[in-house]
Amino acid sequence: MKKAVFIVLVMILACGCVEKQTNQVVKQESKEYYEADWNSLQKHDTPQWMLDAKFGIYSHWGAQSVKLELGQNDMPDHEAIQNWKGEKFNAKEWVDLFQRAGAQFAGPVAWHVNGCLNWDSKITDWNTAKKGPEIDIYGELAREIRKTDMKLMASFHSSTLWGPMSKTNQIYLEPTGNYKRRGNTPGVHTPEGRYNSEYLNGWLERMKEGYELHQPDMVWVDVGFGGTVGPELRKQLVGGKVVETEREFAIDGIREDIQKEYISSYFNAALDWGKEVEFVYKSFDIPPGVAMRDIENGNLDGLQFDPWMADINMQQHITWPTVWFYNPENYIKDANILVDMLVDITSKNGRILLNVPPKADGSFAENVKEELYKIGDWLKLNGEAIYGTTSWTIYGEGPAFIKNEGHHGQGKNKGTEIPKYTSEDIRYTQKDGDVYAIVLDWPEAVLDIKALGYNGKLYPGEIKKISLLGSNAELEWTQNAESLTIVFPKEKPCDFAYVLKVERH
Repeated sequence: MKKAVFIVLVMILACGCVEKQTNQVVKQESKEYYEADWNSLQKHDTPQWMLDAKFGIYSHWGAQSVKLELGQNDMPDHEAIQNWKGEKFNAKEWVDLFQRAGAQFAGPVAWHVNGCLNWDSKITDWNTAKKGPEIDIYGELAREIRKTDMKLMASFHSSTLWGPMSKTNQIYLEPTGNYKRRGNTPGVHTPEGRYNSEYLNGWLERMKEGYELHQPDMVWVDVGFGGTVGPELRKQLVGGKVVETEREFAIDGIREDIQKEYISSYFNAALDWGKEVEFVYKSFDIPPGVAMRDIENGNLDGLQFDPWMADINMQQHITWPTVWFYNPENYIKDANILVDMLVDITSKNGRILLNVPPKADGSFAENVKEELYKIGDWLKLNGEAIYGTTSWTIYGEGPAFIKNEGHHGQGKNKGTEIPKYTSEDIRYTQKDGDVYAIVLDWPEAVLDIKALGYNGKLYPGEIKKISLLGSNAELEWTQNAESLTIVFPKEKPCDFAYVLKVERH
């Protein structure tokens, strides 16, 4: 009898396992994979983690770092890579620094300008694990970042192939060749001067390897992916409209079918990983509604309806070339400027990806670390007004405005036209029903905030409590139809950007 009962129990459990396995298979088969088609790709949604994330860090490190250190800007990139030692690189120290600065996502520049990949590639020997520093930069950083609660991102800035063209085409592309986006190199360009299919497939294989190895939560592609930044900066393309063609009109991007294949394959891979990922691109490189747009070292004026990102250089653009790589002549923006940028961009539905450039040896300069520590200290105290917030219906008030909107605006005229914020400049964010009014300079004593008068968004009696983050002082405040008046305490809770938390009934 006991044996019979045991057999029945085993059969029931087995059936349950089969049913469970069957349900799992059905669940997997029910995934709606993306097609390599813009309409299909527009079904992708920006994940909540990306909407909540406002501050990320990445680092330009490569051949240009070496050339700048040696003072030999004319040195070919492949020679600079052979002279690249990176003897002080320590992935854990990098990641610890990024965490200390308060970053929510971080990662490497995985491929920049030339044909050398910053990961241990199985496609080409031109990678940093086999050449130059002999370090798997992307891999080591990915492994350390995965030990934290930061999301992993990787950026890709090149269409130049060195080494075997692809897995199936072993034609070796020497680093001395001409692989520009338009040219006349046999086997690389079509008779019309554009990349041929073989070359584009080699690019696609490298790009796919870039996400297959480490499953980044975010992939960002630079100007070469779509090529629209050039005509936009030349004022030939304005708001997505061609407005001037007296000069040659050229968009030097990757062919659309390859773009769609890459994005769809990344999104589909993420479905298999069980992860929510984001793709970030420049300007008008792909249709809207597919992914998140990035503004290079710039800002936008006004509250934006769609989430966006600004990749901001920690260095000021004083001496060219290669301003994104460490050069002590391109002095560092201080934490005050960078926090003000973070607050302003967050209030407009954006987020910042900050470029923090290391020296050629892989270490970070002391002044770079000092400013990052200050940003981290500010975020530790005031991060609730940044992390996980959304924009309010009013993004700000005050006299400061963005003079040079769009790409490269922060770097124009050596950064002298970056806004100088005063205590009249206030930026707003909101979360869980509370409004944060972030005052970008310390008021002398009394501050009038127009947006918070009871003829504005807040009705009479709606304010329950107002506090200054980091301060124990009881604030004196009065609200009338025109404004909210607040008496600030004598002592500052921090060195810049002061956060008023407005709690409502």
